[in-house]
Amino acid sequence: MVTHSREQGLRVHHLTNLGGLVAIAGLDSQPPDLLLGALLKIASDLSTSSVEQRRQLASLGHKKLDERGAEKRAFNSWLLANNLHNLTLSSEQIARIVDALGSPAPSDQSALVPALNAALEGGR
Repeated sequence: MVTHSREQGLRVHHLTNLGGLVAIAGLDSQPPDLLLGALLKIASDLSTSSVEQRRQLASLGHKKLDERGAEKRAFNSWLLANNLHNLTLSSEQIARIVDALGSPAPSDQSALVPALNAALEGGR
């Protein structure tokens, strides 16, 4: 079993957040070489940017993050209002639930979720 230090975990979390920022900016579909080239150009441009230019860029980013936060809050409110819950289950757990509902669990993992839905609908 591989163990990671707290510092490594924090670094991974930080890098994941950076990847999220790339996705929010709509750049996640770009090829890696183009994306890296664009980031290198931005890094170079930022090093010569004035305080005001940096402030304007930060303001633009802040607004986008606020919009995303509002979207997330609205979505979470909708989930709560509709009594919906996020749930992560392993394939083994789904198979056990399907079995417990009286249906045979398929051996094909891609068929587990449809089998669960069918078992739940059959229980109505």
